[in-house]
Amino acid sequence: MSAEDQEKLRELTSQSWNMELAISGVAMFAILQLPELLDVLFDNFQYNFKTQTEGMQGLLPSLAYSMIRATGNVLFLAFLINFVMRAFWVGLVGLLAVYPSGINYDRLPFMSQFAKAKLAVEFGTLDNYILRLDRRCNIIFALAFQFVFLFIFLGLMYLVTLLVYSVLRPLLPQPVWEMVKIGGAVIMVVYVAMSMILSNKKVMEHPTGTKIHYRYMKFNQYLMMGIHKPSSYISNTFYSHLPQKSVVRTMVIAMCIFMVAFIVEFLNDTARTNPRVSFFTSRHLYSARVDSLFINKNVYDNQRDVTGFVDVAAIQADVIREPYIRLFIAYPKALDTLFTRVAKAPILSDTLSRQEVRERLAVWRNREVNRLIQITVNDSLYQQPGLLFSQLGEVQQRGFQTVLVPTNMRTGKNMLRVQLVNGGSDKPKELIAIPFWYVPER
Repeated sequence: MSAEDQEKLRELTSQSWNMELAISGVAMFAILQLPELLDVLFDNFQYNFKTQTEGMQGLLPSLAYSMIRATGNVLFLAFLINFVMRAFWVGLVGLLAVYPSGINYDRLPFMSQFAKAKLAVEFGTLDNYILRLDRRCNIIFALAFQFVFLFIFLGLMYLVTLLVYSVLRPLLPQPVWEMVKIGGAVIMVVYVAMSMILSNKKVMEHPTGTKIHYRYMKFNQYLMMGIHKPSSYISNTFYSHLPQKSVVRTMVIAMCIFMVAFIVEFLNDTARTNPRVSFFTSRHLYSARVDSLFINKNVYDNQRDVTGFVDVAAIQADVIREPYIRLFIAYPKALDTLFTRVAKAPILSDTLSRQEVRERLAVWRNREVNRLIQITVNDSLYQQPGLLFSQLGEVQQRGFQTVLVPTNMRTGKNMLRVQLVNGGSDKPKELIAIPFWYVPER
């Protein structure tokens, strides 16, 4: 660099503190808005794109979602620490402007000369402390942006996972999908083994090992999907100035803190999305595992958040005054996976017009829905509940709606059950049981 460029760089670095404060404040405000947006996106994914609810396919989106939230929390903490430390630094700089000589230890009251000498050695001068604090603020700010890059990387990986499970998975037959999973596991094992082998000093110093190690590094750059270069400027600067043991120790501590934050966030998110799970607020004589013994406010229209999705089904209220029940049953993508398997589409004549094909398919679909879904009120079974296609609420949630006029409702507690016919000789699977109270108007 030329002398002019070096002087310009020194001027920029000396004036960067005001931008740090502004960026940290804006970043914290943006991160605070992020959880609500993530909740909306995740709820939409759960309902419209998630095709499986069991096994790793059902668990993986929740893990990715919790990891992104945990990264956001750590990122907010990093920017908050930088903001507080930089604000403190500004206060010290202003204090030094008022008292340019800093701390005069000889003039400190209520202290012996021995204590003054010890304090002078322990604390040092004010301007030196300001310089050290400025360096720490700069380091923390750089580390905060490393978390930004990590956040972007996890978000991109989450999108890739979403595309694989919501687009690729339904297109592949089960045997082919099993082969894809085995191939992915083999690639992962080979990747981890190569990273361990190529990290050996003797392998890196070998002529062939050097070339393979370089190609391995280039492959990692592609995996970072465009954020490797800006992230490397920060990480390589630390690596080249700090001892290797110090870097490894710091990485281990940071990873432990992140994993703790991730586990806590995952447990909290699981409890948020499933009211039947309680990790931190359990009670000896309390259980929410059985629908018929649990009051879930999300199944009553008068109590649930109308801007959100219905989990399984919902009726108009927990206390019904009318002699009828207005029932809505959600139709998530995961339920569509079962319907696709047990209800094969009919083969229609090629001579039919497009409008006739649409009408016949609509009638067939409605007939299949009423065949596969069974509704009981107390001990009465509705073989044909009269379900119609519907869209509910502000999110236009797709599902089925009907109005039941049962003759066996009794004053007081009643039970409505929604069951699903799996096909074959298996007994119907219960989707939900909704307790309600019938108090007729007088």
